[in-house]
Amino acid sequence: MAFVQKHWFKLLVIAVIAAAGAGWAYNSQKGDKLPVIKQAADFQLEHTSGQMTGLKDDDGKVRLVYFFWSSCPDVCQPTTYELSKVQQELQKSSLLGSDAVIYSISFDPDKDTVEQLKTYSARFEADPNGWKFLRGDTKKITDLAKQYGVSVLAGKDGTFAHTNSVALVDRAGNIRKYFVATNGDLSYRLVTEEVKKLAKE
Repeated sequence: MAFVQKHWFKLLVIAVIAAAGAGWAYNSQKGDKLPVIKQAADFQLEHTSGQMTGLKDDDGKVRLVYFFWSSCPDVCQPTTYELSKVQQELQKSSLLGSDAVIYSISFDPDKDTVEQLKTYSARFEADPNGWKFLRGDTKKITDLAKQYGVSVLAGKDGTFAHTNSVALVDRAGNIRKYFVATNGDLSYRLVTEEVKKLAKE
């Protein structure tokens, strides 16, 4: 009893953590489906192949949509690296290209030419059949980004401030989740897990 009285707060914290962990495990075992947030906006943009491609071209597949610029000095490269790890995991499961596609969409077309995107994507060993680097008119892509919950603010010095998140789109074209860097959930393990779940629906 004396031990309980002396350490009651620590025991309470442990109990709360244990309950939270049990709840997480229960929800994981139930396999709760992600809610439908809204319909994903379609687009037609220039692929590194020089051809135009869009969301509907991959209907029936799970899709990840990421907005970036290759000259980004901070968040874009680490996020692209995480996506490269997602690609590796999807390749191991034979899902990349056949059941899942990644879109990396640049909102800096002046610098991100087709050749620049080819060079940039090659650094991450991107498979162009399952990981598509796209470009287009800045205003068009900025407007598109807003529809995916991404704000882009162009600076006078040619830099951009932007929301760093990845949208998860299901086979039917619905946005089901946003992986946001500031929430700490933009890790390849979590992203891959959710993609695989949707691929089974």
